[in-house]
Amino acid sequence: MVSGSRVARSAGPEGRVARFNAPRAARVEASPSGIPREVNHQEVACVREEWRVVDRWWTEEPVVRRYFELVLESGENTVVFHDGAGGGWFTQKGA
Repeated sequence: MVSGSRVARSAGPEGRVARFNAPRAARVEASPSGIPREVNHQEVACVREEWRVVDRWWTEEPVVRRYFELVLESGENTVVFHDGAGGGWFTQKGA
C-alpha cells in the first residue's frame, strides 16, 4: 500500500472487513458469442461498451475478465463481467 493512502473498509457482522464494490454473482443469459441478452431476469436493450482485462497472468490466480456496460430494458445502466479464469458472471457497481 502507498504510504499515507487510505482504504475504505467496514466491519461485517463477525468483525470481518467487507470490501466495497465487491463483485456479486449475476444470472446472465448470453448469446453463443458471449454477449449478454438478459441480466437478472431483465432483457438487455443495448450494449454500450465491451472491454477485456487480463492481469496477474504471472500468478496462480490470474484475472481474466470480459466486461460489458449495458442498458437494461428498464433503462437501468449496469456493468457485468464474465470471469474467464474461474467461470461465472458477476455484476459490479461503479464507485
